[in-house]
Amino acid sequence: MLDQLVDRATAEGLQIDARRDRLLVGWVVARDQPGPGQFIARLVTEALTVYVLRAQLPPGVKRSDRQMADPPDLVEIWFAQ
Repeated sequence: MLDQLVDRATAEGLQIDARRDRLLVGWVVARDQPGPGQFIARLVTEALTVYVLRAQLPPGVKRSDRQMADPPDLVEIWFAQ
């Protein structure tokens, strides 16, 4: 999967579009991606998408606590409201 880096405005538009057609939309924040000490947020609907963000998350999201079963590089998940 080739990542497509997006800015915050594009991320907000993608999130709005995804919410029209899907019940589950969120951003998965992972550490050490693309390299050590770096973080990305990847748009998730029914599955991971190619859209990644390295800036502030778009508005309209709520943080979900990390679960014990989550992969070690997963920091948190933010779900669109």
